[in-house]
Amino acid sequence: MMEKYNECLLCKSENIVDLYTVKSFTFSKCKDCTLCFIREILSDKYLKNFYIITPEQKEEMKEVDVYFNESNMKNLDYTYKSVANRIHKEFSFSQANNKRRLLDLGCSSGGFFKFFPDWDVYGIEIEEEVGNIAKAKYENVFVGDMKDANFEENFFDCITIQDALDHSNNPSFVVSNCYKLLKDDGIIIIKVHNINCFLARITGKKFYAIIPPSHLTYFNKNTLKKILSDNGFEYINHYYNTQKLMLCNAIMRASVTFPFIDPVQRFLKKTIFGKLPFYKNFHDIITIMGRKKSL
Repeated sequence: MMEKYNECLLCKSENIVDLYTVKSFTFSKCKDCTLCFIREILSDKYLKNFYIITPEQKEEMKEVDVYFNESNMKNLDYTYKSVANRIHKEFSFSQANNKRRLLDLGCSSGGFFKFFPDWDVYGIEIEEEVGNIAKAKYENVFVGDMKDANFEENFFDCITIQDALDHSNNPSFVVSNCYKLLKDDGIIIIKVHNINCFLARITGKKFYAIIPPSHLTYFNKNTLKKILSDNGFEYINHYYNTQKLMLCNAIMRASVTFPFIDPVQRFLKKTIFGKLPFYKNFHDIITIMGRKKSL
């Protein structure tokens, strides 16, 4: 039996309630700060092994995972471009003497970098296969854990963490390290699932984003603000992302919660209609932006 956390990963309160059991993992909530997290303590070694993908697993993931399905990867650009536009707008009035530097933490295969042709781009990716794809295109990609990366402090103008912080077993460590790596007034952007959205509240343990041990930490607007302020950042703004998906994949995600619609997506997948674009915004994805305060 795995050991469990006795205190909240964010506020260190012991006022924790266990809500669900999902795939033998305990989904818990801090009653003080409202952070939700998987209570079992998973070692770095366990998580590293979890992200080693076999060829058989890769074939299965091509059907459902946006990072392995080519058609879905194109849809990622819709979100990437939205985030990139906000970054460029934030820096548009900045008088930078040197080339700006971006770090994408959890950069996958590097698809985000093409929206920054005039920046020096850097990445960290723990999953070896997709990380090596990024590294082949962008030399400043580190394949491995953030703890082992050796980037200079006060080096980056902007750090993005997109769909990655919720995979961490120590999110406060990640954000505090981002503070060290950023220049004064540097920008951090975090995109995660919103555990407080209406869809999550009505579906409970069936919410499609509750997938331990892949997702370990579950944020809402207030816990995102707290993790920023606790680690030296001032809040700038937040927004809820609109996602672009193929229609059959949108239904596939919904079938996790509502299994009776699975035959619909199986049928659509074989037709041209399944590839039609589907735009959704249920406030289930949230992006928050913060600025490093100089001490």
